Amino acid sequence: MSKNKNGSSKQDNTMLWILLGILIVCFSMIGFLFYKYFYSGISTTKYGDRLDGIENYTLSSTLAEDINSIYKEESSVNSTNVTVEGKIIYITIDFKEALSKEAAQDLAIKSLDTIGEENLTFYEVQYIVTYSGEEENNNFPMFGAKNINSLKVVWSTKWKLKKEEM
Repeated sequence: MSKNKNGSSKQDNTMLWILLGILIVCFSMIGFLFYKYFYSGISTTKYGDRLDGIENYTLSSTLAEDINSIYKEESSVNSTNVTVEGKIIYITIDFKEALSKEAAQDLAIKSLDTIGEENLTFYEVQYIVTYSGEEENNNFPMFGAKNINSLKVVWSTKWKLKKEEM
């Protein structure tokens, strides 16, 4: 075997070049995978493909006004707010009179008729029911949710803690 000036053989240099090539390929693959994981898809919307088919379920352009008009006739309702974000319709209802849980829930779900049964199979509906009246009422706030797979609204209440429990 022939030796170079520094005492290493050609076979050792070839092995180093092969290892350096493997190292460069590995770093390139790692860099590509990092790019793919962290940066690919940045140009898409924040919903990705979750809104596919939304054009088949168009909501009325006056949906918020239609829902607000339902509650204008109710003397117990102080204010309403309707917001649509993606496939979720958020409805906030504030009562100025103390009501039972059942009465508040019945008033809240009146809005489902305005949205339409076909749209309810595509859009989820989230309710926030609050109370801003003077007298004490432990029934509020209430939260309701209607999933796309069901026409039923599921309710939960957040109970206020007593001072002793805090």
